[in-house]
Amino acid sequence: MKQKLALACTLIHKPKIIFLDEPTTGVDPVSRRDFWKILSNLLKEGITIFMSTPYLDEAERCNRVALMDKGKIISCDTPNNVKESMNMQVLEIVCTPVRKAYNLIRSATDFEVQMYGDRLNIAISKYEEDYLRIKKLFEENSIKEIDKRTITPSLENVFIHYMSKPQSGGLP
Repeated sequence: MKQKLALACTLIHKPKIIFLDEPTTGVDPVSRRDFWKILSNLLKEGITIFMSTPYLDEAERCNRVALMDKGKIISCDTPNNVKESMNMQVLEIVCTPVRKAYNLIRSATDFEVQMYGDRLNIAISKYEEDYLRIKKLFEENSIKEIDKRTITPSLENVFIHYMSKPQSGGLP
């Protein structure tokens, strides 16, 4: 409610540009959705909105995004172009036991892997070759693959990809 009130106060003088600093941090999901509807309507009215957010799923809604590390912009483009810059696919595998699979992939491969509940997101560059390598590891370690699919990388996948590079902090 405080965030909506702050936004309403900002709009009193009909600005052309609004700067918002993490406007939905600590906001419940319903209020967060309502806040985004308001922002969408403001965009339709021609108001430019600059905003910072730690929620990369929110950043996906923006026309342009800038990913930052240690105060420096490491990428600035449309969300789709930033995601395409990763030049990798994300293989999503539902498996059990997932924690064992996660630890195995982290220790036995150089793949970037993220765990989301019962599934792993694994950044790969050569689908057939990389998938066969993962499948073999699973078979050798009694890990059951339940489902798999290739998904579009999220901004979170991209950010983690670039932050996990040895030189840390940068797009090529």
